[in-house]
Amino acid sequence: MSGASFHTADETGSNRQPPPVTVSFEPRFCANHVVDLTAGCSFGCLYCPFAAIGARLRGVSRPTALDLSRLNDLTPPPSVFLSPASDAFAPQAIESTHTLLSYLLSRGTTVGIVTKGIVPERTLALLADYRPQVEGVAVGVTSLDDHRNTVLEPGCPSARQRLDNIDRLAERGLPAALRLDPLFPVLDDGPAALTALVEEAARRGASAVTATYVFAWGRYLRRLRREPLVAESCRLLTERAPMEGGTAFSVPLARKLETYGFLAEVASEHGLWFNTCGCKDLRVRESGRVFASCRNVLFLKRPEAGPTRTGARPGPGAAALAGPRVARPA
Repeated sequence: MSGASFHTADETGSNRQPPPVTVSFEPRFCANHVVDLTAGCSFGCLYCPFAAIGARLRGVSRPTALDLSRLNDLTPPPSVFLSPASDAFAPQAIESTHTLLSYLLSRGTTVGIVTKGIVPERTLALLADYRPQVEGVAVGVTSLDDHRNTVLEPGCPSARQRLDNIDRLAERGLPAALRLDPLFPVLDDGPAALTALVEEAARRGASAVTATYVFAWGRYLRRLRREPLVAESCRLLTERAPMEGGTAFSVPLARKLETYGFLAEVASEHGLWFNTCGCKDLRVRESGRVFASCRNVLFLKRPEAGPTRTGARPGPGAAALAGPRVARPA
C-alpha cells in the first residue's frame, strides 16, 4: 500500500491525512540526510525508543504510513539514510520505500539502508541498477535464537529470513553488512554466538560487520526492566554513556571495547571489516581501539593513514571519512 494513499483514523474516529514524508539533515548522528516512510514502526522492537518518539512527534498513536503524494516536491539530497526512526521494509513502508528510492536514485542520490525486514526482489533489482550509488544495506540480526527474537522483535521476520537478504544482495554485487544492534549483555555477547553470526555473514557474502550495545533511558529502560528475558542484561546497564545528543545507560566502556575488539578480530579472520556506531558512545570513538563510524567504511574514502582490516584506527584524531568514491551522475 502506498504511503500516498494510506489514511489513518485518529482517536475520535475521524479520518485525516497522515503527515508527509520529509527529508532532513541529521548532523548529530550520521551527519547525513535521513528519511522515514512511517511514523512509528510495525516491527515493534521492545528496545527501540526512536519509533515511539517519531510517532509522537508526528501526532499519531499507532504506526502510520506517511504521505508520499508530494514526492516531486522533495529536493534530492546528495546522500540519504533509511531510516532513523522506522524500518524501510516494514510492511507499511515497502511500497513507499520503492517509490522513494526510484525517485532519489534516478536523480543521483547515494543511499544507505538499515533493515530488519525483507528487501523485495523488485527493490533489489532497482538497487542493482544504481549499484555505484548504494552505500550499503545493513541487515539487522543480533541473535539466531528464535525465542529471544520473538520476545524482543515481535514484528520482524525470523533471523534466517533476514540473513537471506545478504545472499540476495551479494548475488547482485551490492554491498551488504551484518548489523548486530543492539547487543544485550549476557544474552547476546557470548563469544560462540558472536562467532557464529560472523561466520554466517561471511558465508553469505557480506563485506562488513557492525555492532553496538543496547542503551536506554527513562521510560524505555523501565520497559526493558519489566521483561524477564532481559532483566539480567538490564542490571548491567550501569554506566551513563555520552552520546551525540545526550546520555543513556549502557554497559561499561571496558566491556564494549572488549567485545568490539573480539568482533573485529573474528571479522578480520573471515575477511570482513568491522565498525561500530561512534555516535552511540563518544568514548569508543575517542579510544581509537576500533573503527567508529555510522557510514560504510568501504564505500567512503579512507584517511591517508587508514584503518586496518579489523577497523582499528591508527590513533585518536585520525581524519574523518569523506565523500563517495564514485562520480555522481550529473
